[in-house]
Amino acid sequence: MAKLEALSKAFSVYPTLTISETVYHEVVTSGLAIGANDAVEVDKFCRSKRIVIFPLTEIKDVSLDMRCELHQGEIETIKIALQLSADYVFIDDVEARHVADANLQKLSAATNLKGTLGILIERYQKKLIPKSQLNEYLEEIKRRRDIWISSRLCQKLIDALKNGFL
Repeated sequence: MAKLEALSKAFSVYPTLTISETVYHEVVTSGLAIGANDAVEVDKFCRSKRIVIFPLTEIKDVSLDMRCELHQGEIETIKIALQLSADYVFIDDVEARHVADANLQKLSAATNLKGTLGILIERYQKKLIPKSQLNEYLEEIKRRRDIWISSRLCQKLIDALKNGFL
């Protein structure tokens, strides 16, 4: 969302977000070192406490069923969601989504799994962004090489939007 300069808009639906220290360092510390605009935006919301940084020392050691190797930030995100009984866990990576879904189901957690596309569509369906803005976001995601979301999936959503199915 920050890469799309749309993170601030997510707070209209989700008042606060929680990320692990690892995710903070991956996004903000590393991003600021290379001058990434999304790092500046995420850091701003961390400073204002709209994004809460969950300390590594407070993450409970939960054994996750893992079908594949995940990055440490993704593992921590899933563990935090389970630990907090979060309403939502936001993950874009397909493999991480499968691991999260399997573990959420195994524990009968009421946590919903969403990604960037789900958040954007939800904002559109709640009439918080117009159809044209959603289309622009989807087209931008398709174009950008630094956003790892399937361009084919974006195109399917663009087609569905155009045909009135969203």
